[in-house]
Amino acid sequence: MKCVFWNIRGLANNPSRLALKKLINSNKPDLCFIAEPWMEVSKLSARWLSRLNLKNFCVNIRDNLQPNLWCLCSTTLNPSLIFVDDQHISLKVEVDGKTFGISAI
Repeated sequence: MKCVFWNIRGLANNPSRLALKKLINSNKPDLCFIAEPWMEVSKLSARWLSRLNLKNFCVNIRDNLQPNLWCLCSTTLNPSLIFVDDQHISLKVEVDGKTFGISAI
């Protein structure tokens, strides 16, 4: 299983999306954590994600503020959310009969 974490510091502009697309295409991660996207996750098209074989799994909760941590996962992966708050996301995922716990802060 491959995971990537990137503090992208803004995903709303085309150069950032292109850089993310290149990162995803070159590494083919099962899990991708995006920190500081500075935009609503709903503005990242599900169609765009599916072309990269990804789906939105979870975003952190920050009350009145935009989420600042996203978890994208492979369309074939079905992680389970353990905990989410304003600073982290914790999940578990089963791969090849083994269960892994993963946290992104």
